[in-house]
Amino acid sequence: MKHLVILILCCALTTNIIAQTDTTEVKVLKKNVVTVIEDDDKVQVAVGEGVEVITDDWGDTTHIRVGRRTFKVIEGNTGTYVKVEKDVNRQKWSGRFNPHWAGLEVGVNIMTKTDYSIYNGEFDDYGDFLDLNPGKSLTWNLNIMEYAFTNERKTFGVVTGLGFSFNDYAFNDPVTVEKQDGYGIMVPRYLPNDSEGRGIKKSKLHVNYITAPLMLEVKTPLRMGSSRLYLAGGVIGSLYLGSHTKYKYYKGGKEKSKSGNHINQWKYELTGRIGFGDFCVFANYSMTPLFKDSKGPEGYPLMIGISFPNI
Repeated sequence: MKHLVILILCCALTTNIIAQTDTTEVKVLKKNVVTVIEDDDKVQVAVGEGVEVITDDWGDTTHIRVGRRTFKVIEGNTGTYVKVEKDVNRQKWSGRFNPHWAGLEVGVNIMTKTDYSIYNGEFDDYGDFLDLNPGKSLTWNLNIMEYAFTNERKTFGVVTGLGFSFNDYAFNDPVTVEKQDGYGIMVPRYLPNDSEGRGIKKSKLHVNYITAPLMLEVKTPLRMGSSRLYLAGGVIGSLYLGSHTKYKYYKGGKEKSKSGNHINQWKYELTGRIGFGDFCVFANYSMTPLFKDSKGPEGYPLMIGISFPNI
């Protein structure tokens, strides 16, 4: 039954979405699999009956509960970090083939192939406003479920699963992005110093997704102690959950805007991974631009990071 549930969750990313004013439902065979409810105070995501995600209105803290394991994504004064609480008596998976998807990942975001031709030179004074600050443009991925279809010798497998992705795109210049006239295309807005002369400490666009991979993982003969070198590659499909822009001034003061931001509803990434045991390095390259066509500048996110599977 557990395997069947995981397969259904992965298939859910290919089903139709029924959107209401404050609720988005993903259904399989008339049964709700993923439900997203947004009100003035919080955003709540329920996946089946065993997974629940709750974030407050400011998005400063997100709680993810998966059975006995709880993840907390916290936006502190020094940046975004993740706190993991886990029951030490949690039973570990005992199969011979151990896929390396479920766990914690952190990566640095880079915006590639940027194109501003949509603006016809109107915002040339802002330069490359999608130029990111790598030290603050971080993504935290919480991959909570995994399953592998393996060969008889357990030397390779097709891996799938489910996860959540929290992405920060921190602008290098003192700008933010917003809808032109409140509903038009995404445009940059310069952020001047406040009335007391204090400048911008950071400005970012934050985007959340639910993710599902389809990867081929191969165990190589190379070993380090009891761990074998593994290689994996494939695609990751992502469903957009929500976004906001946020900026802070030095010595206090912050503003946040939740306006939709014309983010693409679906994202498809190519991923490549290499690792030993419970550590690997990876790169994810998005084949779809961040913003919808003709709704914002063209840019394709590239994430390079490290993964800690099976934590």
